[in-house]
Amino acid sequence: MKIKYIFILILVIELFLQMNRLINKVNYFEINQDVSLEKSIAKSTKQQFSNPQKILVYYNGTSEQSKSIVLNVKEIFNYNKINYKLVDIGEEVSTKEYSTFIFATDTFIGFKKVMFDKIIKEVFNGKNLIFLNNSPYNPFNEISGINKINKLIDSSKGIKFIEKLFPGIDTHEPSEKMVVFPTMKVELKKNLTIFATDEKNNPVLWEKIYGSGRILYTNASFFSDKVTRGLMNQWISYGNDWYITPILNARLMHIDDFPAPIPRTENSVITNHYHVSTRDFFRQIWWKDMIEIGRIRNIVYSGFIIIDYNHDVIKEDMKDILDITLKDLSLNGRELFNNKGELGIHGYNHNPLLYYSKDINFEGLNYKPWITQQDMAASTQEVLKYVKELFGKKVKLYTYVPPSNMMKEEGVKVVVENYPDLKTISSVFYGTDSEGVYVQEVGRNKLFPNIYNLPRFSSGFYYDSDEMWNIFNAFAIYGYWSHFVHPDDLISTDRSQNKTWEQLKIEFEKTLTTFEEKLPFVNPMRSVDMTKKYMNIEDLEIYSEKRNNEIHIGIKNFRDNFETLIRINGNDKIKNISSGSFKEIYSTRSSKIYLINIEKEDIIIYLGG
Repeated sequence: MKIKYIFILILVIELFLQMNRLINKVNYFEINQDVSLEKSIAKSTKQQFSNPQKILVYYNGTSEQSKSIVLNVKEIFNYNKINYKLVDIGEEVSTKEYSTFIFATDTFIGFKKVMFDKIIKEVFNGKNLIFLNNSPYNPFNEISGINKINKLIDSSKGIKFIEKLFPGIDTHEPSEKMVVFPTMKVELKKNLTIFATDEKNNPVLWEKIYGSGRILYTNASFFSDKVTRGLMNQWISYGNDWYITPILNARLMHIDDFPAPIPRTENSVITNHYHVSTRDFFRQIWWKDMIEIGRIRNIVYSGFIIIDYNHDVIKEDMKDILDITLKDLSLNGRELFNNKGELGIHGYNHNPLLYYSKDINFEGLNYKPWITQQDMAASTQEVLKYVKELFGKKVKLYTYVPPSNMMKEEGVKVVVENYPDLKTISSVFYGTDSEGVYVQEVGRNKLFPNIYNLPRFSSGFYYDSDEMWNIFNAFAIYGYWSHFVHPDDLISTDRSQNKTWEQLKIEFEKTLTTFEEKLPFVNPMRSVDMTKKYMNIEDLEIYSEKRNNEIHIGIKNFRDNFETLIRINGNDKIKNISSGSFKEIYSTRSSKIYLINIEKEDIIIYLGG
């Protein structure tokens, strides 16, 4: 009988412990992460525009160079809601309705003299002409300021700005490995303004006044590259009398693998320097420092959870996670929420959602390919199960970051179908689709239109000048900065560059400070909040027209307030606006850039000298 009572007592104790475990993990840590992503009812302008701003873009369908430039032009104009028409180099069109002419081509074969004469006349009388590539056979070379072409240079390098153009872009020079391009060694006429040169001081960007109009010349081919897309946008912006670009005005800080299991094993980098365990280092030093940096720098963290670092890629192998692991996830997750952060998804484990493929070195990367779609789906259910157990049922997961930024269509399909609240996938913007890397454009996912692609532009704790160039270029078109780090960056020899956390912390703050100094108005926010902002502006149509000293702006599909940058060229400046608010954020030799908060579907900008 005693054995019976002892057995009952053990059962009662176990029941108590289990209940206590659930209470501690759910009730105590009950979190509310529930954001309304419903769109407001759209309103549209009732204004009539007789002569709205419109841009004519010439390209050459036989040139691969031209196709690459045009791809970037389309991405820029579609995002910025620019009214434009794309025509082949051989087409004849009316020029009256266009305020600016752009040639996105390296060859003028087929270009008709009648169009040459029309455009020259229009520019001389006050319109704008922009070349996004050089060519020794460009019929406009002479009026663009070129006296003589001495030779062609196959591998010109670097971009050094002489004149101001846009914050950050004009003060950070990309390294030789980033920007290499052919150019022309030229002798230029007098009375023009050189904006930038290559590393050997050969002019690559300049402006020439022609009659009452302006010509902007690009003596390079770098606008075919994605990395210079922001520079292209601002070069085009400067080449128009006014230029309106909606922005998200956001800076995001992602922590991949957080919360995640903290290794209990000793790490020599940590032990030798700090004389504490790996767990104590990440809990008591690294995370406390990150919280303090966030407080001082006004940073909001979006953390992306990993449940376990196992390599289970078959449903039947997925076992219960250890209590000690769940404790780490719970503590770090709670503190993330307590510091106004957001919880997103990284994965059940760190194996990217990929099937076996010969072009991916799974073994070298220490990953295992998944076997079936059902196995992938099972991993998503494990994530949801543990998130609900740890933080409660009120936590909706809106953002997914693929492990190691690797994923293909099969993985996208699984996360879209199995995470019910998912709205955003954030991988990387720069790079190539090699080794399974998931490179994204900004906007709706074309295969899964209920999902938004909002990629990251930079990573790591160490300061890197090329990364700053990437950051400012991305902001110069999309108006946001998204950066990601990993807790274990500092114990990875390649990602830490063999620097201590004290050194990396200084460099991390240098990156933050460099951005803040150039763009102090940008707001910190969670990933889901920026998704909501993007949804608000994604289908805007913007029309603008100058009437005497007023710029009239009409918007279709206006829902809620949004922010935009507007550049005003010439001697005019904004004196007032009919609604909303504005402030000047940058001034160049002959233009001013303003940040405007737009509150209505119709707005009038009043200009003055």
